[in-house]
Amino acid sequence: MQGRVSGGPPRRATAPHLIWIKARPVRCASSRPSALSAGTRAASRPGRTLMSYKSIVALTFGHAGDASTLRFAAALAVLNKARVVVFPFMPDPMVDLVSYGMLLGTTLPDETTSAILASQKAARATLEMECRRICNAADLVFGDGEGLPRMALATPTGRAEIALSHCLALADLVVISQESLTTSLIAEETFAQTLLQRRVPILIARGDPSRLEGPVMIAWDGSAEAGRAVRQALPLIAMSSATTAVQCAKGLDPVAANPSFDPLLDYLSAHAAGSASTETVRGGPEGLALVEAAKRLKAGVLIAGGYGHSRLREAVFGGATRTLLDDVEGPSLLMAH
Repeated sequence: MQGRVSGGPPRRATAPHLIWIKARPVRCASSRPSALSAGTRAASRPGRTLMSYKSIVALTFGHAGDASTLRFAAALAVLNKARVVVFPFMPDPMVDLVSYGMLLGTTLPDETTSAILASQKAARATLEMECRRICNAADLVFGDGEGLPRMALATPTGRAEIALSHCLALADLVVISQESLTTSLIAEETFAQTLLQRRVPILIARGDPSRLEGPVMIAWDGSAEAGRAVRQALPLIAMSSATTAVQCAKGLDPVAANPSFDPLLDYLSAHAAGSASTETVRGGPEGLALVEAAKRLKAGVLIAGGYGHSRLREAVFGGATRTLLDDVEGPSLLMAH
């Protein structure tokens, strides 16, 4: 095909020239190591672990023990980069009084309603002030929002039991202080319901939060309850300075469970939770022997399955769980059922 340029002779069209350029390797943006992938690689190295608590619920009851609960929850939030939800378990008298009034065909006087609402508002303001104080001391963010670690105060509505059940649906751990359990009947009953019915692991906070990173003792008898306690305590085991698994020979039932330490040690090793030493004590009764072992080992946390026997049987005849719960001056107690 010929083409003509104005003012000149006809010119034959030529094929385009092909120019070969030796390209240098180019690093695409997507091939650069991201912070996430670098962190993932670092965490996969021997001795590193990804285990952590991310959803922690701190139960408060309007008592002096709330401060200890909040301190432990704040410490765990910082160590695990977690979110703490502070749940004020304070049964709402308005709910019961309104129901009672409807039953009688009457309504609450305005003065009564105003007094109840004012009391609830004051209690919440006091709790929020304590949360802010502890967050400031722990260098922890307070309030709803993105980013971890942080602490936020829940606003339950309706019956406290139902609201708590909703709050615990995805909780990794519940924290409650020994002082709350000792001074509040509501706290003790809430503890039992959370442990036995909702099957959420509970940390009973005792002493100083700094002991969370100290030695850990596992009360091991091979039972399903002890196994659940270990699984749910992996973050605490991983951060401990030393781990010792202890069993009392008199408390073992080889027919109901395999009391061998080997499965436990293999499990901890597979989860990179560090090594553990083992010890079998010959004294008794079981609960007292475990308490004495924890003191001798200077354990900061004791991990145990709770209520392997029925709660009624332990209340009537005693048992290891009751003894561990009564050791109020002992290490913090992580219990699962």
